[in-house]
Amino acid sequence: MPVTSTNISPSAQESNLILVTGATGLVGSNAALLARERGLRVRALVRTTCNLDPLTSRNIEIVQGDVTDPSSLDRAMRDVTGVIHSAALLGGTWSNHAADAFWQVNHQGTMNVLDAARIAGVAKCVVIDTHAIHDPSITHTERSPVVLMDEPDSPYLCSKRAAHYGALYRASLGQHICLVTPGEIYGPSVFVQRAQDPTSFTSTLLKGIRGEIDQFVGFPMFWTFAPDVAEICLRALERGERGRCYLAMGNDQDAGSLADFCNHGAALAGSPHRVKELKLDDKNAPEMGTLRRYAERIYAKPYVDNRRTTVALGFSPTPRAQGLAKTIVWARASGLLA
Repeated sequence: MPVTSTNISPSAQESNLILVTGATGLVGSNAALLARERGLRVRALVRTTCNLDPLTSRNIEIVQGDVTDPSSLDRAMRDVTGVIHSAALLGGTWSNHAADAFWQVNHQGTMNVLDAARIAGVAKCVVIDTHAIHDPSITHTERSPVVLMDEPDSPYLCSKRAAHYGALYRASLGQHICLVTPGEIYGPSVFVQRAQDPTSFTSTLLKGIRGEIDQFVGFPMFWTFAPDVAEICLRALERGERGRCYLAMGNDQDAGSLADFCNHGAALAGSPHRVKELKLDDKNAPEMGTLRRYAERIYAKPYVDNRRTTVALGFSPTPRAQGLAKTIVWARASGLLA
């Protein structure tokens, strides 16, 4: 069962000010709210100040800015003791972001955040990575090698790999930075509309339950409950070691194809719809965009071994069935499922 509390002392809670970038996103919003529940002071970096009641109603401070604008980051870093950097553009089949945008946000934006934190004297930074940059032919661990650069790589993969190397370079020079590597993230969010973005796997799950996805190519995906990523980020910020990577990829037995994931959710929701799983060379296989690269990879078994993270941070992932059940309850309460 997941551990749901940390050992932050009350005095430390009162003195700590955490900056969360991407605070209206799935992980960022969960991290900001969880930090507030723990009694930490939280500042949210947002690009727009509209419709932020889910944050302001929890006494979360709002600072308008953008990770691509270094001057706005200098303002956001004032008096901050820790940073959780979750702002990113997502790739995949349903992403329509331009190649330059991935580079500006995912790579340069991450470097801007880390450099602003260093200049401001921020004690610790946690950067959210992605499993997609690591070699799946070797079981995923906290020390997995990065996939070598290849010309056909997607702009998303290139930008996230560059951010990974940039963060580790800064950590090697002494800046306290650690990485959290998630899988495919799903789960509830206080920003209901954002959770329905086509690049969100919460959106994919709901489409599968509603029968809006008929078929998809089968290959292993690593289903990660969004509140788990938030929990691991907070624990890494509290007790993570400089230059280390911590996994937020769920349990090995919960990895599976997109069809398997959607069908599991449909069964729990009482939906009759099922997504058909196809092989990559099936003539009826749908267009997958950049996800085709992942379908072509070789995957080791076991897929994931997160024991080092469990020991280091004292946290075990939420089983997929529990995460799906909680997401379905949230979706119904939010009017997204009948």
